[in-house]
Amino acid sequence: MFKKENLEAAAQSMNLLIVIDTEYVKANYPSPSQDQNNPTGIDHNSQFMICTGTRGVISGQGTADLSFKANPGDYLSVYGQSIYANSDDAVIVYDLKYWNGDQVFNNFQVDTVSRTNVVFPQTGTANGLPAVTGPASFISLDSRVSKQGTENFYVCFALYTLAADGETQQLYGYYYWDPTITVS
Repeated sequence: MFKKENLEAAAQSMNLLIVIDTEYVKANYPSPSQDQNNPTGIDHNSQFMICTGTRGVISGQGTADLSFKANPGDYLSVYGQSIYANSDDAVIVYDLKYWNGDQVFNNFQVDTVSRTNVVFPQTGTANGLPAVTGPASFISLDSRVSKQGTENFYVCFALYTLAADGETQQLYGYYYWDPTITVS
């Protein structure tokens, strides 16, 4: 029989959703880098991080700076999108990299999950119900917590805007900001 302490020590899976207010980014940083290896730095006013599955949020839920509790061995999956759910402007979070402090996370890796029967709102109905199903793939950046501490890191993302044809999303530029995450 497992003791409660053993269950609390077992690795947990955490999910972090990053939502970017792309209108703010474009208005305040209209000439971004076109080099993914040298993104344009931005302030902390357009990003919203929401985390679930942690051992508790310390502070910053829904802001650009988030502190949460985790244990070494816990897993973190990071997802990103624009405030438009990537339908007009789109965001792809392509890197989270250490730059200062304790290196709390191992390197992040791209992970893909494909499902055959994902629900979508039905067009032609007043409220999108009943839902219809179809295939879809979901991308995340995944890592494992290597140790406790406070890590300063860069979140790098590509911003795409809707072209004049109303169908095509084109690269607008590459950006980053420098949040701090505390794992305690």
